[in-house]
Amino acid sequence: MDDMEHPVIGFGLAYGNQLIYCEAVMKDNQYDILFDGLWVASIAHNDDWDWMQASGVILTEDIIAEIGLRIESHYQ
Repeated sequence: MDDMEHPVIGFGLAYGNQLIYCEAVMKDNQYDILFDGLWVASIAHNDDWDWMQASGVILTEDIIAEIGLRIESHYQ
């Protein structure tokens, strides 16, 4: 995967009772979310600029919000 075409943001994330390595891979209109190197979901902004899940394993709103916050803080 070309990091210039699809930038990746990586960070530790508390998920359940464990710490996992989460990666957010920028795509055209969404981010692909990987947990420990495995794709689990895609998230995107809705019309109100809130983060929502577009596909994949159902994640809690708290996890989606945390991942979204990490993505946003990376660019600030």
